[in-house]
Amino acid sequence: MELKKIKSLLEKYNEGETTLQEEIQLRDYFTQQESVPEEWVVYRQLFQYYAQAQKETLSSQKKEKSFSTKTLLLVAAGAALVFSLQLLGFFETLLAPNNEEAAKLVFQEFQNQMKTVSTHLNKVAEKAAYLDYWNTKTQKLIK
Repeated sequence: MELKKIKSLLEKYNEGETTLQEEIQLRDYFTQQESVPEEWVVYRQLFQYYAQAQKETLSSQKKEKSFSTKTLLLVAAGAALVFSLQLLGFFETLLAPNNEEAAKLVFQEFQNQMKTVSTHLNKVAEKAAYLDYWNTKTQKLIK
């Protein structure tokens, strides 16, 4: 390519007026040329970075898995709904245990599940209390 054409494309690029095809031409030029004028070295690095970034995929990045407050509140709301339906007797016809021992086992399992949900909610409440503590401290410092 002629240097004049590249120069005009770079001017258009700096003004934000290039088309996608012109930007591809610039990228190809700067990734394929071994030597470029000194004032264009920055552009070479830029377009090489874009070419390299285009090859990367999102699956190579590790995603953090954590429970958010919203997720915990949804789980708690679901558990409260199931608990309410249980108290109203909605599941009596569905589960209908045959004997008293089976009913006790089901109730114990339900209690264990509620303790687990309660533990998670207490952890969230502790975090909220911690934030409240820092909020009051910062308000005192600001005043």
